[in-house]
Amino acid sequence: MKRMFFLFGLSAAACLMGACTKSVERAQRDVDNAHKQAVQNVREEQRDLQETKQDAAERIARQQRRVEDAARQGNEQIIEEKRDLQDARRAEERRDRNDATIDTTPRTIDRPINDNRPGRVDVDVNRTPGGGVQVDVNRTP
Repeated sequence: MKRMFFLFGLSAAACLMGACTKSVERAQRDVDNAHKQAVQNVREEQRDLQETKQDAAERIARQQRRVEDAARQGNEQIIEEKRDLQDARRAEERRDRNDATIDTTPRTIDRPINDNRPGRVDVDVNRTPGGGVQVDVNRTP
């Protein structure tokens, strides 16, 4: 009987040792899996961070190009406005010179060949019976 209790105790201890070993192995496997998952998560976060940095750099570059384009267009617009102002001043000076010699006969104004405006403008000034003035402008290229 003593032998039986001893064998029974020995087999129980062996089962208990086997169960403990199995539990320890399972815990070790869980730790290894958790470590692998953590490493994978860190790599994914680093990849996401790199992509975010690249996207931000591209957005900044696009915005800088837009700002440069807007500045260039603004400069071109200023230059065009200056030219228009100079043209207006010249036209006003011509009008001031021609005001002294105004007559009611139709006039033709010639423009330079390199100008993009029509080459000739005919202006007819006619008095109406009601005391008003009617002006006809005919452009011919």
